[in-house]
Amino acid sequence: MLKKVISPRKKSSDGEKAERLAEQFLVSQGYVAIARNFHSRVGEVDLIMQHRSTYVFVEVRYRANATRGSASESITAAKYRRILKTAEYWLMKNNLQHSQYQIDVIAIDGLLDLHHIDWLQAV
Repeated sequence: MLKKVISPRKKSSDGEKAERLAEQFLVSQGYVAIARNFHSRVGEVDLIMQHRSTYVFVEVRYRANATRGSASESITAAKYRRILKTAEYWLMKNNLQHSQYQIDVIAIDGLLDLHHIDWLQAV
């Protein structure tokens, strides 16, 4: 049986599309975009949004099919810790360490459209 090989460029392109779709969805929910793809030594956060007085650090996960599990199942404890440490670093770097914040996951399974978004808040 042949495995379908996805080129790194296609994978990156789908990831970028998923992040743009997630951002569009959150903006439609009243969130304000602050940053995209923030990197630190400990990790990366796909989207940083603000909703009222809360900073929201968003991990976007996309799975075209379920052969390797769902998008939400792909968040490991180690990945969560990296997101948390990166969020705390961003808050400290911006002198906002006493601000309210949360980590959300936007999981997209199947087609890259608004109907396939699963929004997990304050995970």
